[in-house]
Amino acid sequence: MATVPAPQARSRSIQVKHVFFVIYGLMTLFVLYRYEMPFLDSQSPIWQHFAKVKWWLLPHGLLGAIALFIAPLQFSNRLRQRHLLLHRILGRIYVAGVAVSAPVAVHIAIVQGPPTLVMAAITQSTGWIVTTAIALYCIRTGNVQQHRQWMIRSYPFAMVFIFVRAIIAIPAIARLGELGVVSAVWTCIAAACFIPTFVINWRAVFPTKKHSAPGVKIRAAAATADSSLELTNA
Repeated sequence: MATVPAPQARSRSIQVKHVFFVIYGLMTLFVLYRYEMPFLDSQSPIWQHFAKVKWWLLPHGLLGAIALFIAPLQFSNRLRQRHLLLHRILGRIYVAGVAVSAPVAVHIAIVQGPPTLVMAAITQSTGWIVTTAIALYCIRTGNVQQHRQWMIRSYPFAMVFIFVRAIIAIPAIARLGELGVVSAVWTCIAAACFIPTFVINWRAVFPTKKHSAPGVKIRAAAATADSSLELTNA
């Protein structure tokens, strides 16, 4: 009887994950349409705005986008179980994307500005590199569980790119100008630092009835011990 609830809990978890990635996918399409489509026009004013770093945008944008789109596939249990080799190949591509895109982002922030976002770029890029490097180290040493957890910590630093642009598209935030952008960036970076750990430890922080069973077992054991003692005394 105890083995029946387990698949149900797993099913709920998968459904939540799928809903999140659907919403995130729609948000990504919106961001790409609103902010990235102008880059396809060489006469667009945005190219003049990024004239100082236009050649740096290519490796940063291309490899960053590859890492951004590959990572959700890495969280697919079905892909990992049925196509392990593909999972490993995509993982290596993701690591390469992080290794190039993150440091270049710092250079772009320093050259392009504004100065108020340079430290934010350094913080985000460092967090992305460090968490990815730890995830890589864990899988290289055979620690699969920690590898998965550090990958969960790694990807949110890439998601900052999407969430910030979605937030600053909100009219109330857009009207704040640079203050709104800086606030959105730091808020998303802070969320990327803390929310993954909360997600990883969700069941431990808020145990379900099933996970509260140890307390029931303790009380049952105490009752059994009392009964045994009474029988012994009898």
